[in-house]
Amino acid sequence: MSFSNEDRDVFLIKTDRMIDRGALMSRYSRASDPDIRSVYHREFEGNQKKSEEFYRRIFLEYGDESIAELVTAQVGVQNVSNIASKAIEEIRIGLSYLEKSTRYVAYDKKIDGHYLFMRPERIGIGGDSAREYEDLCNRLFDLYSAALPRIEAEISKLWPIESFDFSIDSGPANYRDLDENGKKLAQRSYRSSVRSRALDDARFILPASTLTNIGISGNARSFIHLIQKLKEYGLPETERISSDLYGELRQEFPQIIDDAVSKHGMDIIDYKKRLMNMFPFTDGGKFEKVKLIRYGNEKDEIQKALAFLMYPFAEDASSIISRVKAMDAAEISAILGKIRDMRKNRRMKIGRPFEAVNYVFEVTTNYGAFRDLQRHRFLTIMRKPLTASYGYDVPPIIAKIPDLSEEYSEAMREAAAVYARIKEKYGYALAQYVVPFAYRYPVVFSTNLAEAAYFIEIRSTPQAHFDLRDLAIRMYNEIRSVHPALAELIKFVDTGDYPLGRLSAEVKKNLKSGGI
Repeated sequence: MSFSNEDRDVFLIKTDRMIDRGALMSRYSRASDPDIRSVYHREFEGNQKKSEEFYRRIFLEYGDESIAELVTAQVGVQNVSNIASKAIEEIRIGLSYLEKSTRYVAYDKKIDGHYLFMRPERIGIGGDSAREYEDLCNRLFDLYSAALPRIEAEISKLWPIESFDFSIDSGPANYRDLDENGKKLAQRSYRSSVRSRALDDARFILPASTLTNIGISGNARSFIHLIQKLKEYGLPETERISSDLYGELRQEFPQIIDDAVSKHGMDIIDYKKRLMNMFPFTDGGKFEKVKLIRYGNEKDEIQKALAFLMYPFAEDASSIISRVKAMDAAEISAILGKIRDMRKNRRMKIGRPFEAVNYVFEVTTNYGAFRDLQRHRFLTIMRKPLTASYGYDVPPIIAKIPDLSEEYSEAMREAAAVYARIKEKYGYALAQYVVPFAYRYPVVFSTNLAEAAYFIEIRSTPQAHFDLRDLAIRMYNEIRSVHPALAELIKFVDTGDYPLGRLSAEVKKNLKSGGI
């Protein structure tokens, strides 16, 4: 059946081939027939070549790229490094990602006798450097595997289960006061929370060569850009992924995906490569954790946002601008206060008018935390290659275990030495693979108040990684220091201290699943 129904105005298009769906939907712009289903039955049904011919003519010959957004695919990309995965996830529009998480999955097991890191020959490293690379990666994974149970033990010692209250039946009750079933549920939730917190600390040890899996869902136009992006990036690994993606998607999007590597496509790739290499790469320098480096005058920004907010109800732009400029401080405060009061939870966002208020931040976090930061697609991030030049962070629990802390620091120093030697022989791009997640990573990004509020509120929740919580709270404080009235809209920032941030969420999850 090609449609979920044949007689209603809302229906699913269920043709077997995605390219047929896209070609059919594109006919909405030109078909005089009142029902697109009639067009399908008349022109497409039983004609396997119709859609391919349509895309060749409209897309390739006429250059109408928008119609490539009408066909979609879901792709699995497995066993890629954390260097390649970050290049993949830089395509922010038209593609959605779900990546294997180092916060929930332990990397302490070997598969077929190997830890899960990219083999040196797969990234173009050979000879003595390959042996040095493998020795370092194995050492880091050995340390990770040995550290994980020690970190869990230390967490349990610092914050024993008896020190927590649990909301199971009614109000919060201390663990000692729970009944037998309540204690079992609390224990299960506690163990999961301890494990999650241990993984948060242990992931600092993992190298950027660590393998991950990504699920990608999106449209053909964005997949074309992704294929070009990976070729532009210039690493053997990203070149290989680009070719594999092209080969797989060509089966799903015949005639469309060819644009990625057409003469037009290769010209774009060449242009982007030259753009990337306009200036020589340099590293070094001093960076603060969070620094707001560009922002507007608060009065002007508020007037701009309020003009956007009130425009749908105004006669024209000129009249609303005059109206907003005539407002006194009390009237403005009342409007902002009303918006704040209407927000009952963080899912009630402050709204698109506040996208008119813009900020530029420079942030220095570690590479592990950057991976979470990059997931926010409305942050326009500019970043450097990963290096060992800016020092490394020591996670809080590892810092409390003296002998483990020393092993950790020794491993970080060795990683920096191997990075320097591989960089000298193969260049900084391939040397990235040996840098652990712990190493600091400065980036700059632009954003707006609506997105900043969303980021700050979701990343300051108790269950967020402690590095992202710190980053979110610092961003909030930076905005509040220059725009105190606008910062009041960021109502659900959470500055509390939560040693086991996931505990409450784990209790709720176990209660929903039936408990014990």
